[in-house]
Amino acid sequence: MDFTFTRHAKARLACAAALAASLMPAHAQGGAYPAKPVTVVVAFPPGGMTDIVSRALAKELQQNLKQPFVVENRPGGAGQVGTEYVARQAVDGYTLLVGATGYVIAPAMKKVGYDPLKSLEPVAVLARAPNLVVVNPSVPVKNTQEFLDWAKTQSNIPFGTAGAAGSTHLGGEWLRKVTGYQFNHVPYKGAAPATNDAVAGQIPMAVQDSMSVSAFISSGRLRPIANMAAERSKLFPELPTLREAGPAFKDFDVYTWLGLYAPAGTPAPVLTLLNQQINKIMNSPEMVERLRLQYSEPLGVMDLAQTRGFVAGEVAKWKRVVSETGVKSEE
Repeated sequence: MDFTFTRHAKARLACAAALAASLMPAHAQGGAYPAKPVTVVVAFPPGGMTDIVSRALAKELQQNLKQPFVVENRPGGAGQVGTEYVARQAVDGYTLLVGATGYVIAPAMKKVGYDPLKSLEPVAVLARAPNLVVVNPSVPVKNTQEFLDWAKTQSNIPFGTAGAAGSTHLGGEWLRKVTGYQFNHVPYKGAAPATNDAVAGQIPMAVQDSMSVSAFISSGRLRPIANMAAERSKLFPELPTLREAGPAFKDFDVYTWLGLYAPAGTPAPVLTLLNQQINKIMNSPEMVERLRLQYSEPLGVMDLAQTRGFVAGEVAKWKRVVSETGVKSEE
């Protein structure tokens, strides 16, 4: 009897094996994963975009994977404290990180205790939100051109952000570089305190992700001036981009995105399970609508390889922006 497999038979067997593997539980240190509570470290204080999205995701992961996913806020250093903490943890999938765009920006600006492409493994991209220029209503401007005309006459324009080395910080520094106006960064320990000070009039303006300021825009306590992303957002269809203000802003494409990471060396089956579960959750109709109501959106489904590629592309992009603006770390 001839037991030689044909090429097609081998292919069918390979597909069957892959399907069977995908249906098996993930393993970490010899046991099914997750077999105990998982800690999701949020590198920012409660109340901002990172915290809000992380808590919504953790709730769904807990329901789907039948183990607690506990959010732990570890703010400081514009996300670096929490990031470096997770990079030192065991490679078993039980300590994860949710970080913002500063994860890929900070290494281009200052010495940090992690390599964005080597110390942690990108697991999934969760959501993004356009970065907005917002002002306190006492500032006598209502649109981008009025804002630029006003800024030209000011000797000092403090702008608040969630902290140094984030995309909101770099967005503001890019605005300073392009205009030559006196925009001066005021870093806060998270989006919430920066937003609160802008609402209170302690600072005239802020550069913030849309999710962190949406409630204040809706209530009229902050006035949106411009979207820093490349294109108008479906979330704010009537709000012009900075690009629309003239050719000086033609390269602007600044938004905040959130990623989930695990320490490098975490078992591949664990990474795959988390990637698949998170893609399913973040792109579900219910979560898409929930994000929309909070002025953010998913980036679409990305497998592990695509996620790694996205993060690598962002590392290169922000390294270029840091070089062009000449901004230095304030910490």
